[in-house]
Amino acid sequence: MLNEYSAESLLQQLRQLDECPRIEAKRGTDIGSSAMQSVCAFANEPGLGGGYLLLGVSEPDAQHNEFYVSGVDHTDKLLGDLQANCREQFEQSVPVEAQAIPLEGKTVIMVFVPELEPAAKPCTFKGKFDSKNKRKTGVWRRGLNGDYECTQTDIEPLLIAKSGMGFEQVVLADAEWDDLDPTAIELYRNLRARIRPNAEELDASDTDMLRALNLVKKHGDRWVPNVAGLLLLGKPLSLRRLMPAVRIDYVRIAGTQWVEDPEQRFATTLDLREPLLRLIPRLENAILDDLPKHFRLKAGDLQRSDEPLLPYKVIREAVVNAVMHRDYSVHQPTMVIRYSNRIEIHNAGYSLKPEAMLGEMGSKLRNPIVAAVLYDLNFAETKGSGIRTMRRLLDNAGLTAPVFTSKVLANEFQATYLLHQLLGEEQLQWLNQFSRLQLSDNEARALILAKETGAVDNAGLRAITGLDTLAASQVLKRLHHQYRLLEQGGAGSATYYRLTGQRSAEGELPLFASDDSNTGDLASNTGDLDTNPGDLHTNAEELPAELKQRLEALTPKARKDKVWPVILWLCALRPYKAEQLATLLAGRQVTALKSTHLNPLREQEGLIGYTHPEVVNHPEQAYKTTTTGLQWLIQHGIDING
Repeated sequence: MLNEYSAESLLQQLRQLDECPRIEAKRGTDIGSSAMQSVCAFANEPGLGGGYLLLGVSEPDAQHNEFYVSGVDHTDKLLGDLQANCREQFEQSVPVEAQAIPLEGKTVIMVFVPELEPAAKPCTFKGKFDSKNKRKTGVWRRGLNGDYECTQTDIEPLLIAKSGMGFEQVVLADAEWDDLDPTAIELYRNLRARIRPNAEELDASDTDMLRALNLVKKHGDRWVPNVAGLLLLGKPLSLRRLMPAVRIDYVRIAGTQWVEDPEQRFATTLDLREPLLRLIPRLENAILDDLPKHFRLKAGDLQRSDEPLLPYKVIREAVVNAVMHRDYSVHQPTMVIRYSNRIEIHNAGYSLKPEAMLGEMGSKLRNPIVAAVLYDLNFAETKGSGIRTMRRLLDNAGLTAPVFTSKVLANEFQATYLLHQLLGEEQLQWLNQFSRLQLSDNEARALILAKETGAVDNAGLRAITGLDTLAASQVLKRLHHQYRLLEQGGAGSATYYRLTGQRSAEGELPLFASDDSNTGDLASNTGDLDTNPGDLHTNAEELPAELKQRLEALTPKARKDKVWPVILWLCALRPYKAEQLATLLAGRQVTALKSTHLNPLREQEGLIGYTHPEVVNHPEQAYKTTTTGLQWLIQHGIDING
C-alpha cells in the first residue's frame, strides 16, 4: 500500500540498509524503459509483496556519498505517463498507486507497485522482441543485482503458480509406476496404522490409496507418480534418474569455518537420497549420533539418561521443516553442515512467511501434498507452531534461539543452531577485551555471532535480538564505522560483516582473538588493514591444449556462444575466482564479466555455482561448474576428461 511507508522512511532505508529489494530509486527525468522494467519486476516477483519506486531520488555519485533527493519536474506529466504506460505497455494493466510528495525541499514521486495475484502473472510487455523491454520474453523479475529479463526457465514458476498447481504436482517425463518403492508404500501403511488404525485409505488398494493422497496422476490408461509421490515413496535409483539434485548432504567440518582445501575440508560426508519416509529418520539419527551428550537425572528417577545437546524435538522440527518447505524445482541439494560450534541447514526456497512472522501461528505451505502426508504420520505438527516450539525447547535447554535467514531474491533459506549459550562464560571472557567501549547487549551479541559463525548480517542479528531492520542496521554500522570491530563484505542483499582482520582460512585467528595479551586498547586505526586478495595467479600452461586454443581465440567482444563453453570448462577443472576468470578471458573487467556471463550462468541457467553458497559475497568466493553444467559441456561436444 502507498501509505505503508512514508517517502522519508523509504529514503532512510535506502541510505541505512544494505538490503532494499522492495525499493528502487530512479532519477525520474521521464517514465522510460528502466522505470517500467522495475514496475514489471515488482509485479511479478513471487513473495516480495510488491515494491516502491522513488522518482527524483538519485544514486550516490562523485558529489554525494549516499542516495540524495534530486527532485523531478513536470510531475503531472510524469504521473500521467506512468499510468498510461502501466495500462498500455503490458499485456494486462498493472494497478500502481502514485503521488507527488515534497521531500527535503524538492518534489519526488512515490510509486507503489503491487505484486499481482498468481492467476494474473506473468506481467508481460507488449511489442517486438527487439524493443528495450522485450528482448527475450518481455517478462521481468527482481534479482540480486536489480531487475532482469526472464528466460523461459525463469518464467516456469510463474506459469505453474498461475495454473494453481505447485511443482510437487508436476509429472516428470519418463516417470513410471515402477519408480515407486513397494516397501516405502508398505512403510506408509504401517506408520499410518500406528497413528490411526481405522484410517479409510488403509482399506484401499495401493493405486486408490495413492490417488487419495494425490501422489499419482493418470496418463492415458496408466497411473504415474507426480513429484510428491516420488519424493515420499520413490525408489532411490529412480530419484537419482529423475531428480538427480534431490538429496541431502550431511557434512561434518572440523572447525568453525568452511574450508576449501579438498584434503582437509570435510571430516565426514554423508549423501542421503531416499524417499522422505526413510530419509527423515536417517538424517535425524546422523545428527543425533554426531552431537555431544550430557548427563541428566530427573527428580524421582533412579537411573541417569544421556541426552543430546540439542533436544530431539528441535532436531525433528529442523529436519522436517527443511524437507517440507524446500523448493524442489531448484536443482540444488539441501546441505546440513555440522561445525564444531553449530549446525547450519541450507535450503532452496525462501520462507513464504515474512521473517518477522516466523514462529507465529499458522503455516504457509510450499508443498501442501508432501506436508499433508507428513502431518498424517505425525512427522510434522499442524498448526504452524514448530518454530515457536523450537525456540521454547532451546530456551529451556539454556541454548540460543535459532537464527533464520530468508533471502527472497536468491530463493534461499538458512537455519543456524548454536550449540552453546550465546553469552556463556567463554563468550563473556572473550568480550572482556572490549570492556572500555561499554558495548550494549545487542552490540555484544552481534560480535559473538560474527565470532561463532564467521559472519553476521541484518537478518541474523534480528533473529537473536528482536530488533527491527533499521535498528539492527544501526548496530552493525556502529560496530563497523565507529568502533571498527567489524568489516563489511558484499553489497546489497548479500552484505555481511565479519570481525576485523578475520580470514577465511581455518586456523587463522581474528584480530581480536581471545588470548593472554592485552587487546583492550583499541585506539589504533584498524580500518586500513591490508586484505589478503588471495592467489590470483593463474597458470594457463597447465590447461588442456584445446582449452588454451579457445582462450587465445577469444576477443574482448566475443559473444556468449564462445565465452560460456570456456568458462564452464575452466570451472569444471577447478574453482576460479571472478578476478582469475577476468584475467584469463581476454582481460575483461570483473563487473562486466559478472553481469554479462557469470550471473546469467549461475542465476538463470544453473550451469555454475558458488564454492561459498552460505555467504554470497565471501571474500574467497569462486565458481565451479554444476552437474547441469557438466552435462551441458557434453551436449556441446566437450570432453573435459579427454
